[in-house]
Amino acid sequence: MQPGPFRVGCKGVSPPSLQSRDVHLSVPARPDYLVLARLALSAICRLAPLEHAEVADLKLAITEAASGFVADGQATDAVVGFEFHLHDDRLEMRLDGARVDTPADEQELSRAIVDATVDEFELRDGHAKLVKRFADDAA
Repeated sequence: MQPGPFRVGCKGVSPPSLQSRDVHLSVPARPDYLVLARLALSAICRLAPLEHAEVADLKLAITEAASGFVADGQATDAVVGFEFHLHDDRLEMRLDGARVDTPADEQELSRAIVDATVDEFELRDGHAKLVKRFADDAA
């Protein structure tokens, strides 16, 4: 059996402990494959102390962050790598891939959406990092 066009991996998942759990996903850099990253994120969020609205915000954030790596309507062999790192106090999401040319106004809008939905956001050439911190219930 030939491997598919994407890879999924899980490392260190040992419930019920909330030790760092990592999920890695590589998909073709096409819009129709972003749903896989959103589904993986949703599954990870079920293990985190997040409200439904926060999960919806994170799904929007990962989609907007990935838009700079996805060739809309163009045939490409490029891939986008997603890493999800679940910690006791936060969820870190990393994206890696080749940046595509996107109009400046679309880049600004995507950045504003991501900034509004996560606690930290970094974008460097070919890399993006998003961090969502969990609310401290003790407060």
